[in-house]
Amino acid sequence: MTISEAGISELQVAVEIDAAPEAVWTSLTSGIGDWWPDEFYAGGSAGARRFTLDARPGGAMTEEWNEGGGVCWGSVVAVEPDTRLQVIGYAFPNWGGPSQWFGTWELAARGDGTTVTFSEHAIGRVSEGYVDEKEKGWQFLLEALKARLEGREPPVWSD
Repeated sequence: MTISEAGISELQVAVEIDAAPEAVWTSLTSGIGDWWPDEFYAGGSAGARRFTLDARPGGAMTEEWNEGGGVCWGSVVAVEPDTRLQVIGYAFPNWGGPSQWFGTWELAARGDGTTVTFSEHAIGRVSEGYVDEKEKGWQFLLEALKARLEGREPPVWSD
């Protein structure tokens, strides 16, 4: 038996997007599969999987594979359309956990655009490396969302 101490981590990333909050909300929720990067799927084959976010309380943030299987990334806890979305999820040991994460996307109008802020709080097996990787990943995802909405090429992931 191994006993490890649990920790709590916090991170926050943000991006400015040249699009109205309503357009950002639509792309973040019902359009998430249109911009979700291949590098961020947990399995399945490119072109034979899809990412969805059912933005209603009790909805799920999932990826499904045509070959069968998939992953439930989290469950939607709170929704304020065009403003805030909160999801709770779990990371199993093979994904750096065990831990539970609480993610919040907040959208704020800024002139003709939108500021999107994502914050994550996690409890469980967390480390500085875990937080650094998560922060890098969530920032990359916001940049992918931004590129989609602004009609630009998506960013390229690098380890």
